Amino acid sequence: MTVGKKAEQYELKVRWETARQVLEVTPTGVRFDFNAPLKVGTRYPVSLKAPGVAFSTTLEVTRCQLTVDSATGRFFRVTGKFFPYVE
Repeated sequence: MTVGKKAEQYELKVRWETARQVLEVTPTGVRFDFNAPLKVGTRYPVSLKAPGVAFSTTLEVTRCQLTVDSATGRFFRVTGKFFPYVE
């Protein structure tokens, strides 16, 4: 995976739903805003796309926090690590 790309260049989908915004992409995981809550400890199929990069993998959710923003409304800030783990 190319980590040199900016997080906002990525489109992330969990199953078929697109994330509102990708905040951070690392070789081991991703942090993003999502419209629906994702259950911590659960693994979800995800796909990530950016210019010149596209891959599908499994993401294990490590954190899901309800966030309320006066401008953009209510959403969930999700952090997860790619599975199987790459140490």
